[in-house]
Amino acid sequence: MKKTLITLLILVISTTAYADCGEHLTLGTPSDSDQLLCREGYALGYNYQNKVADWVAYYITTDSVNAYYERSNYFKTDSDLPSDYQSISDDYTFSGYDRGHLAPSGTMDFNEDSMQESFLMSNMAPQLAGFNRGGWKGLEEIVREWANEYVSLYVVTGPIWDGNETYIGNGVYIPTHFYKVILDPYFNDAIAFILPHESISSSELANYITTVDAVEALTGLDFFSELDDSIENDIEAVKWTLW
Repeated sequence: MKKTLITLLILVISTTAYADCGEHLTLGTPSDSDQLLCREGYALGYNYQNKVADWVAYYITTDSVNAYYERSNYFKTDSDLPSDYQSISDDYTFSGYDRGHLAPSGTMDFNEDSMQESFLMSNMAPQLAGFNRGGWKGLEEIVREWANEYVSLYVVTGPIWDGNETYIGNGVYIPTHFYKVILDPYFNDAIAFILPHESISSSELANYITTVDAVEALTGLDFFSELDDSIENDIEAVKWTLW
């Protein structure tokens, strides 16, 4: 394991973060997407063309991941988006793809509002069942375990496109891969994953560890830009084994 003991966490809140998004964008906004959406449990940069978020960012703590409110399973169109660019639950019906959470409901269930916001369709991406219910779910569970061990984490997750995507429903594009980058703000360590959009198991996750730099190169996003450049450059070049 990467660390065994944390006795104190001091979190300095950047004055440049978007106030309405709370701590979720303290370390920077990954891109200027078509629309920024701030929720209680996460912040989201939405892509109008693909009808899927470019990124979802969330700050989690030991306390937040251990709180629990009963899951609703009520998928809801996000009325904060222009109607022409909304995805709807029916886009996924009989498509062969799950409504796959980007900010996971199992992490967002610290209160009723946050849990319900996690089921907004803007937080969904088409995911194969063997991916969504396999390795992707396993990675979400591991991140919650890390939040218990390391006190707090910043997480950014989303799709990767290669330009050859197909779509479901009324133009909801299907990612070819998904990424997740996780930063421990106490030691300024970051680990990253790029998962192929296919059936994978939790036991395979170590095979898909990469660097934050590699995710940035594929997505055009800029993670943790509010960190001092020397720290950001160092942590984004490191390729870890599983923490």
